[in-house]
Amino acid sequence: MSKGTIKFYSSEKGYGFIYIKHSREDMYFHINDWKHQTPPVINDDVEFETTISRGKFKAINIRVIKSSAEKKEENFAKNDDRIICPGCKKKIVPRLIIRDGKALHSMCPYCATVVREFDEYCFIATAIYKDYNHPKVITLRKFRDDFLLTNGVGKSFVKFYYKNSPKFANYIKDKKVLSYPIRKILDGFSYLLEKYFNKQKANKIWIRKITFSTRHDKFKTILTIAQNAF
Repeated sequence: MSKGTIKFYSSEKGYGFIYIKHSREDMYFHINDWKHQTPPVINDDVEFETTISRGKFKAINIRVIKSSAEKKEENFAKNDDRIICPGCKKKIVPRLIIRDGKALHSMCPYCATVVREFDEYCFIATAIYKDYNHPKVITLRKFRDDFLLTNGVGKSFVKFYYKNSPKFANYIKDKKVLSYPIRKILDGFSYLLEKYFNKQKANKIWIRKITFSTRHDKFKTILTIAQNAF
């Protein structure tokens, strides 16, 4: 059996040519010798036998090895850089999230699931809770952003932490014996932080109420004076 690729086919006239790569020649064929259920398509890979007809070689008993459509699908799959979202299971091109010029993580554009953390398990809390968006991890990130990164000492600590924590975080992430007590410590610390943040939030609301009340009282006083004047 010889092998080749459909180079040309005329559905009107019912004939075509098969290109044979190793000999770099074209082999004539007629549709009557085609043994596949669908008609020939350019770029179909085929195998065939040869015979001599009217003093020239001709392909007969032609069978498709791999269709043009299958080859296109394979080629697309090889060049398809999409991945499966762990959340919604769709094929996606993850969206990159950047802050201060640094890539934080990539996420699904459909369901917002975090696909990859570029400082994967850099924060020990992320390694412990196994979730970049865990409420405790979010609280600890808020502590980092609102307190540590607002002063020189805190920035130095964060820089040291970024440099040295990945190895330890990767080491403990699958070790329950080590991660359990650390989780309890982080639970307690994040609980205190949450109480503090909630208190700060309540104080801000109270201050707004007092400010509004003071302004309202001033307005009432001015209004009373104006009424008395007239």
